[in-house]
Amino acid sequence: MKDYSIIIKFVEQELSKDNSGHGLQHALRVFHDAQKIYEKEGGDEKIILSSALLHDTVDKKLFDNFEERIAYVSDFLKLNNYTDEEIKEIVYIISNISWNNGENKQLNNLNAKIVRDADRLDAIGAIGIVRTTEYGNSKHRDFYNAENLTLQDGKIMFNKVNNSTLSHFYEKLLLLTDLMHTETARQMANKRHQFMISFLDEFYDEL
Repeated sequence: MKDYSIIIKFVEQELSKDNSGHGLQHALRVFHDAQKIYEKEGGDEKIILSSALLHDTVDKKLFDNFEERIAYVSDFLKLNNYTDEEIKEIVYIISNISWNNGENKQLNNLNAKIVRDADRLDAIGAIGIVRTTEYGNSKHRDFYNAENLTLQDGKIMFNKVNNSTLSHFYEKLLLLTDLMHTETARQMANKRHQFMISFLDEFYDEL
């Protein structure tokens, strides 16, 4: 396997100030999950793993000037001997896989689908719960508020989506397993999905 240490160092530098669950540790988990999916599904290992590491270095949630970020990351890849075709595909992947404001762009190749699946795997399960809480805190959001909740047959249940971290489970996290592109990722996602359901059931019981 190619040595990705230079890319890892670059990602660490670019995301060093992140406190929203999109830092180096997230990138490394996506890298490892992408590798697991690639081993079962195929694709271009170099493109997949490079994109997995770099995917948040251009994320519109984290950086203001998207076009400048794309040019910056492209220059970095060129300096590290990636071909123009490799850079073009990596840029395509990292520009299109993210979930921004509910946007779910169609993808045109397996490499992109694997990277998106790996990124989405890190958004669910126990790690997903931690990360969505970190992201909510970075945006000064309440985890939940009264609008979210209703009492039905003596049980507290979710009622309404609003600008809270709890809402994010229903707007995104609980939808992701069904949106996985590859069968390998879907199998990996099932256990994490059930853990989130159990967490929410316990959360409402404790309330």
